[in-house]
This record gives sequence, C-alpha cells and structure tokens, in this order.
Amino acid sequence: MHREVFKSVLLGVLVLASVAMTFNILFYKSDFQNYNPNSTKQVAIAKEQKIPEVIRPNLMLERNKNGAFGQNGNRQIQKVYTLLRQCVFSEQSSSNSDKDDSENTHYELVFPAPLTFDALSKVFQFDNSKSLSTNHMLVDRIDVFSSSNGRNVTAIFSSQNERNKFYTTVDHLNINSLKALYGDADLRPYERLTLKGKIVYLPQEKTKVDSEVSYYERLSLEKFIPILFTDPDNVFAAKGKTEYTDSERQMERTNNIIQFVNPGITSTSEQKQDPILGSFDWVNSVKLWTDDYIYQGISLKNYRGDGTVSFRMTIGDYMVFNTETYPNWYLSMIELTWRSGELSNYKGTLFDLNPVDSQGSMTLDSGKEILDQLSQANVHVKSIEDLAIGYELKNPASGSDQSIVATPDWFYKIGGRWYSASDALMPAHGINGKEDPS
Repeated sequence: MHREVFKSVLLGVLVLASVAMTFNILFYKSDFQNYNPNSTKQVAIAKEQKIPEVIRPNLMLERNKNGAFGQNGNRQIQKVYTLLRQCVFSEQSSSNSDKDDSENTHYELVFPAPLTFDALSKVFQFDNSKSLSTNHMLVDRIDVFSSSNGRNVTAIFSSQNERNKFYTTVDHLNINSLKALYGDADLRPYERLTLKGKIVYLPQEKTKVDSEVSYYERLSLEKFIPILFTDPDNVFAAKGKTEYTDSERQMERTNNIIQFVNPGITSTSEQKQDPILGSFDWVNSVKLWTDDYIYQGISLKNYRGDGTVSFRMTIGDYMVFNTETYPNWYLSMIELTWRSGELSNYKGTLFDLNPVDSQGSMTLDSGKEILDQLSQANVHVKSIEDLAIGYELKNPASGSDQSIVATPDWFYKIGGRWYSASDALMPAHGINGKEDPS
C-alpha cells in the first residue's frame, strides 16, 4: 500500500517537473532583450549638409616671388571655393611642366585628404572629362594661375606629393575676382615642407588659438538600430543595452564610441559606388551630421569602390582629434568601410557638441619648430605622413558635468594614426610616435 502511494507521489513529481521544464523551454528568456522598433520612431538623427560644406579645402595659399602666404579661415576659403566651383575646367590635350614655373602669382586650395575624380567632379565642373575619369589619380590640391599675357587661365590638379598632375584650362573665371578674394584675406607666411608621401604648407610663424568649451549630449545607441539593421524586429540587446545584434550584424558602445560590423557581405567584382560620395550620401540620408565635419581621409582597397572613408569633426577653423587608446580616437570622427557596395563597418562618435565659449588661448610654435622638437624627442620624423594644428578632445571622466574643453595642439600622423605633439614632447613620452599595436 505504502509502496503504491510512493509510486503515485513520485509519478506526480515527475509529471510536474516535466511540465515545468517544458514551460521553461517554451518561455525561456535570455539576457538578450528583444528590441522594440517603436522605441525609435525617427531615423533622422541630426542635420543634413551640402557636399561643399563637408568635402571642402581647409587651406588657401598665394604663391609668388616672395614666397607662400596663406590662411585656414573657413569663411574666406569658402568664398574662393565658391568662385572656383562656378568655373568650367577643360583638360588640356598636352601638359607642359614649364607652366608650373609661371612668374605670375599662383592661387591654391588644399583639401585635408585626396579626392577621387568622381568626388572631385561633384564639387568642380569638368568638361570633356572622359579620360580623366578613367585615370585613378587621387587629388588633394588645385593651383590656379594666369598666363603671362593674362589671356588664359590654367589650373593644375595635383596629388599629395605633387608628382601626379593633370592640367586644365579654366573658363568662366574673372581672374581679378580671384585676386581680390586673396587680397581681402589676412594671409600669413607659410613654409613648404616635405613629409612622407605628402607636401605640406605650415605656418612659418607662431599661431594663437583659443581653447573652446562645449556642452555635449550623448546620442542613444538605440537610434542607430533602424539605420544599421535591415530588420529591427529581430534585433536583441545585451550587456545592459550597450550591445545589439541580429545574430549576424553587431553594434556596441564603448564609452562614447559606436562600433558596427556586418561580416556577412558576399564579395562581388561589380563596381557599386564611389566610396567618398557613397559615404557622404549615407551619412546625409540619416542626417547624422551632429556637428561640423570635414572629409578627412580615404583608404582604397581597389577601384571597385571597396575602402574606408573618414570625416572629422571641426570646431571653428580646426579639426578635432582624440589621441587616447583605441577606440577613443573615434570620439571626433565618423568612419565608414564599404565592401561590394554595402556598409561593412561603421565607427564614430556618439557626441553631439554645442560650443558655448572660448577659454583662454594658446600660442603654438611654427610647423618647422615642431618638427625639430619632435626629432629631438626621438619621434621618427621621416615617418610623419601629415602635420596639422587642431583641437584635442579627450573622453570626459565619469561623473563629470556635461561640459568638455577642446585644447589647441599640434598633431602628427604616423602609420595612419594621429598623435599629440605635446604628449610626445613630455619627458615621459619621448618615444611616442610608434603605432599603437591595437
């Protein structure tokens, strides 16, 4: 009797356990939380920009028998840029290198990074450009000058090292209007220096730059879900909503940086898009320009459009850098990597800055002086690929208020990464300039 009761009780326990396990399987919830698509109703994040506001030069130069004189003021540069964008450039059937040595004054605009011809033709007007579009030369500067008799105007489009060039005639340009714009600008002496793979023009005198104070907001990671994932209904959150995935693509936040990877792209040999224009259009389509940005870099893997394009935040007339460890240097950047016409990687800031005030100023040494000082601090100056004045923007400490200070400094690039000259010149950082293994 007791044995039959025990068997009945045991059977009941097993049945209940089975029911409980079945319920747990059917209604199991992991630490992943299903994303609610209604939580992000608006795909547009900030504002749109026009191409010339982002793909733009950041230096204007006048070169004459007395030397090179220039400035980096965006307002004055845009006036020259607008004038040249109204011209029509026609490729010359033959190029004569002697034209470079014209005794007349040369007027030059320099972009912070080289442009593909497709991108160049979006900001300038070209006539009979079929042969130009097939050569894969990257251009970062345009040099305009008139002939000795003043009847013809020539423009030379050059690569960063000024070795590769193509010559054009310039129509619909009043050269006196161009001269007047340069005459109205506050030009200062600049020095021509040769770096690794690039010729740069740097201030020959000391430069005074204000520190800038900004308030900031951090964009919600969830705003990017309908932008970066094709099916937001099947996106799940983990790690306290600092990571999202659809089991293939993954997006995560580290400090104030967003990183996205899409590993499931199938390679094709078809030409899809120009990566610079594709990147601009993509950012513009979701109005992701939270602040002022400038096109600042490209790394092409092939001529089918695969590669990486970067845009850098600017404050006033200067670019903004972060030289902390990876991934913090994306605090002032937007970077997009394309593969077979699809976005394979996205890295960028979650900051939305609101500059409010200047906080004192700093006087920075000339470009030549900085190079000499870096050499004395054991930085391998022959490896420096670029050098520029800009702002350092560090990640704010946790628990700090919503303000942040952008500090003026010189920055140099080695191995594709930017470093702070001030950090390199500190005794404890004398070996700076080597690429971070990360």
